[in-house]
Amino acid sequence: MIITDSNQGSIRLPEKVKDPLCILIIITTIVAIFLSAVQIMIGVNYFDVFTYLNVALHYSGLVAGSTNMTAVPPLMPFLTSLIFRVGFVSSSVIIMINAIIFIFGVIGLYLLLNERFNKIQSFTACLIYISLPLVFSWAASGSIDVPAISFSIWTIYFMVRGVEKDSKYLYLVIPMLAVAILTRYTTALLIIPLFFYFIVGTHFLQNVKKHLKQIIIPLGILTPVLIYAYLKISYFSCLVFLIINPLLFGKSFGVGDAAYNPDNMYYLHNLLNYIAVGPVKGSYYQILSPGQGFASVLAYIITIFVLCGLGIYVYTILKKKQKAMAGVSKWCIVQVILLGILVFAGFFSFSGAPYLMTDIIVLSICLLIYKLLHDVVGENLKMDLLFLLWFFTFFIMHSVTPVKVDRYLITVAPALAYFIFLGLSVLIERYKSRIKRDSLKSWGVYLIVGLVFLSSTAVTFAGHTPNTCLIKYVEPTAQWLDDYDPQYQDKIIFSDYSPAVSWSMRKMVITGVLRDYNNVDEFSSMLIDSDAEYYIDVLSETKPTLQGYRVINKTDLIIIYQRIH
Repeated sequence: MIITDSNQGSIRLPEKVKDPLCILIIITTIVAIFLSAVQIMIGVNYFDVFTYLNVALHYSGLVAGSTNMTAVPPLMPFLTSLIFRVGFVSSSVIIMINAIIFIFGVIGLYLLLNERFNKIQSFTACLIYISLPLVFSWAASGSIDVPAISFSIWTIYFMVRGVEKDSKYLYLVIPMLAVAILTRYTTALLIIPLFFYFIVGTHFLQNVKKHLKQIIIPLGILTPVLIYAYLKISYFSCLVFLIINPLLFGKSFGVGDAAYNPDNMYYLHNLLNYIAVGPVKGSYYQILSPGQGFASVLAYIITIFVLCGLGIYVYTILKKKQKAMAGVSKWCIVQVILLGILVFAGFFSFSGAPYLMTDIIVLSICLLIYKLLHDVVGENLKMDLLFLLWFFTFFIMHSVTPVKVDRYLITVAPALAYFIFLGLSVLIERYKSRIKRDSLKSWGVYLIVGLVFLSSTAVTFAGHTPNTCLIKYVEPTAQWLDDYDPQYQDKIIFSDYSPAVSWSMRKMVITGVLRDYNNVDEFSSMLIDSDAEYYIDVLSETKPTLQGYRVINKTDLIIIYQRIH
């Protein structure tokens, strides 16, 4: 659907400029530039991003790294290292790469949604996706979460496009999935919704020879590469460990981690916060981790409308099915009973079984629903169930895994945006006939909905953004130590904020955190036994007195200790 001029006397724009995809790219680029500028201004704020920067330094050959660096997802550090190699070494590099991949992901989401909705509807759904607090806050942060979901979107798009339009796209599914996994290991679970759509979309049993080769050929090409990477890059062994470990150890997995939280309902309790967070002004961490804030009034209003719309949608489908049935067959009754058993088993397994078991149950439920309803719903049901399975596959995994961080739920952001839009679109299409103005009927209402989401999130983000972050205090401290001891590169340094200090000093700094030890004396002995020349305390609220060390530099936030010889 092309947006047309309502005023014939107005300045006429090229048709391509008025296309929703072109407008979406412009809006997304403006958002990405704004978010990048803000992040570069305040500095990198997240612990893991410094790790990726340090790994990028290691990949570029500028800094000698440690062996555990290969346990980090390699793609983002690798892309960053390419820029480092040409001489531009700055944290802004990974932020800008994040922003570019974010734009790439939004374009992919538009194309994917356009397989189900019209152009203006796909445009609006993408604005909703951009406006989700987690996506907006992390899009240009330097983290791996938004890049991983961007590549996941394109993986799903290639599957849908390959099944529905041109089977050659299926050759791209495995390579793009590999890229997504190299960005973040949990993306491997995308295999479940991909498997679902491949089975129901290709009528697999009737076309097994034709379609299976389009998956096997790229998989065969990539297998030697993956084997080599598994042997050389410990990230892949960590990937296997991190997937299997929760299955084997359940709630005991992650005990002692700062993010340990065994509550399976954590993400569900905070789901409205992930739609629109409040208050308008507050702490930076409330938008990075919406679970620390509270749901805004807009989130409650949206949820009510969405639930009403989805309720009407489901009711309409069931009513159509009832009309289409000439009678109730025994096989149909068996299928309904089996569906009820699977739903009950899903709820039961969610509370106590490994997440993979629950994911398989949900996959079975989606396959059975498609079997029961596809004759009355048509092709749209495949896409609806694909996004439903996408949502629950990752939602269940993150809920059951006892290490919980809000940003992990970015994996379900496209599916969340999909169902928010689906519910709203049902209401819009149902009642738009009451609108008199044609432009509002065709695209105006959808545009208003998208802009309400985007403006609300932008205002909230602006109200929570600080002027600076901790790294702005670490960098001068590192420079001071460089001036104080030009030979510091040859000495052992510990810090409780080692990734940031390592990045600032362009040197591998060892992690040492006081709270991990029984007392200060034990911690001091560890530093002496490790032959640490300096200890840089960044995070402690009360700075300790370390036996065998003296304070050589002190600021409001940071203290540098040097060993007494």
